[in-house]
Amino acid sequence: MKKTRIRLILTALFITVFFATTALTLHEDSLPSQASVSDEPVALATPEEEEVPVDSDEEGYVICIDAGHQGRADMDKEPVGPGATTTKAKVDGGTCGIKTGLTEYNLNLSIALKLQKKLEDSGYTVIMTRTSNDVNLSNSERALMANEAQADAFIRIHADGCDIKSVNGATALCQTEENQYTQHYEESRLLADSIVNGVSDATGCKNRGVTETDTMTGINWSQVPTAVIEVGYLSNPEEEALLNTDEYQSLIAKGIADGVEKYFVETSKEGF
Repeated sequence: MKKTRIRLILTALFITVFFATTALTLHEDSLPSQASVSDEPVALATPEEEEVPVDSDEEGYVICIDAGHQGRADMDKEPVGPGATTTKAKVDGGTCGIKTGLTEYNLNLSIALKLQKKLEDSGYTVIMTRTSNDVNLSNSERALMANEAQADAFIRIHADGCDIKSVNGATALCQTEENQYTQHYEESRLLADSIVNGVSDATGCKNRGVTETDTMTGINWSQVPTAVIEVGYLSNPEEEALLNTDEYQSLIAKGIADGVEKYFVETSKEGF
């Protein structure tokens, strides 16, 4: 009887211990282990980061450069604008220096090539209407090249001449607000101002400002912002001598490039 009672007590104790151990194991399995808490990084809920726009600067801008005139003039006529009845020579011979004999078409191309390099080195895409004097391109054809390229700016490089030898300095030209052939007056005026100011600042030459005109075929056929820069007077002996040097031409190219950069800064502010 005593042995039976002892066996019953031991059995009861065994059952109690078994169920207590099982319950504890099940409870522990339902909790994360200490290793998982300490080893796994906790991702904090934070507001989604706002994308910061990349300042592309010059990337994406297309500049068309036209070195005015060419080795041989073409005096055949073309309309001064789309649908115009008034006509002008397709491309005349330009002016010529009175001291060194520097031709405008050579000067224009030399500066244009220097400007091309400066702009491309800065990341712009550059379209050249010509890279040689041995071409035959009318003024309207040059403008149409800028249109086809959908250029953000069309820069036409020229030099001036005058019967009064003392006249000197740089001048820019653009369309008037009333131009019947093309639009983009505000952008073109800003481009002209920026370029002539840039050239004057870089070279120290006289700043003759901007002249607005609707008589130039290369402006009237253009459907993109357009400015002409007259870099100086080949009729002025001192200025001609400067224009005939690589150093001064490089300063002009730098000034135009500076003007282009300022132009795009201003257009982005104005929302053009």
